Amino acid sequence: MKIAISAQGTEMESEVDPRFGRAHYFIIFDTDLDRVTQVIDNQAALDAAHGAGIGAATKVAEAGAETIITGRVGPKAFAVLQAAGIRIVSNVVGKVKDAVESFVSGKATPADGPGCNAHAGQGMGMGGRRGIGGGGRGGCGCRRN
Repeated sequence: MKIAISAQGTEMESEVDPRFGRAHYFIIFDTDLDRVTQVIDNQAALDAAHGAGIGAATKVAEAGAETIITGRVGPKAFAVLQAAGIRIVSNVVGKVKDAVESFVSGKATPADGPGCNAHAGQGMGMGGRRGIGGGGRGGCGCRRN
């Protein structure tokens, strides 16, 4: 089975990136081969105005991943991943290698919904302004992944 892990670096010792759509990298780990088979550079999504989560979901699906391990997944990316039949394990922190081990051993279980659903810009944005123009961070505090 191929597992995609959002990562801040390119190694198994890297930290899991808490963002899915704006993750720096996706490490593809094949449990049958017990090794990393691919690293996807996702750095272009870091400054994308919108669509980062959908783009990341497409990359992960094209890599043949059956499961994604990450911190948060926004609602649009969650829907794309679900439509592609990819299981989502969210709210994961720590090193990539530990996250993989936890999943393989059955300790980490798939999520039943997106980890961030406040993308309407509700709540206070940066700079104290409300609404969509309030600085890019909605009530959830993420960067619209």
